[in-house]
Amino acid sequence: MNKKQIMIAAGAVVFIGVGAAAYALSGPKLELKTNKVNIEYGTTYTPELKDIVKDYKDFNKNDLEIINKIPNEKDKTYPAVGKYSITVKYKKKSLKQSVIVKDTKAPEVVLPADIEILQGTDLTTFNFKSLMNISDLSETSIEIDTSKVDMNAAGQYDFNVTVKDKYNNVSKKTGKVTIIAKPVINNNEEVVHETVENKDGTTSVKTKVQKKQSSNTNRTSNNSSSNNSNSSGSSNTSGGSSSETHKGSLTVEMDPKYHWEGDHSYGDGAEINGEDFDKLTGGDWKNWDY
Repeated sequence: MNKKQIMIAAGAVVFIGVGAAAYALSGPKLELKTNKVNIEYGTTYTPELKDIVKDYKDFNKNDLEIINKIPNEKDKTYPAVGKYSITVKYKKKSLKQSVIVKDTKAPEVVLPADIEILQGTDLTTFNFKSLMNISDLSETSIEIDTSKVDMNAAGQYDFNVTVKDKYNNVSKKTGKVTIIAKPVINNNEEVVHETVENKDGTTSVKTKVQKKQSSNTNRTSNNSSSNNSNSSGSSNTSGGSSSETHKGSLTVEMDPKYHWEGDHSYGDGAEINGEDFDKLTGGDWKNWDY
């Protein structure tokens, strides 16, 4: 090796030595693997340092810190659509990673395989939405196009459904309706829609004729529930008429026609005469008509 080569080699050694010393003093350079990430709405982003710091293995782990304060949306377990940031600190240096939450998924829409509708039905009043299964994390709007359906002629027709969420993700589906002749029904009967499961796992909406439910039966059932609740010493009822709850064995309801005296009275077994009842309710028990 000549003198010139010796000098070059010595310089290289000196340079490497200086570089190594500087690296030892300053440590590795803080860099992020990526400065921006996109997250789908409905998920959370909680990365660890090793996931976002470049050359993570070269760092003294005690010198690294990650600050992730991305808040969840109100009443949700994931953040709202928007822009956020995560901070990574190393000694006196810090870097921010931009986190963008987007909603890019279209609504999921499931329609019945077929919907039976009586001939002559006003489709503007028919509740199609109640027969659909629509799921989306964002608010949705629904448009239903029944322009191809002839309500005056029996047969099967297509109708179109468009569901769009607030971030303009759109799903389009085509459903089928079968227009059937209106059956002859008696005064005590009514036509109702019933969802049935098909052999292939889909559902269809069928019409059927059934007896009208008796209002007297409902009233008896409601009264039975009220009587049962009084056995515990207090009652809280709700419905068309207003009511009040009182401690003890007596429940006062503002509509007097639902009170009976004797074996059918609320709070059976309580020893109370008409005059005492007047004092409690301010009413005239003698004239209550049931």
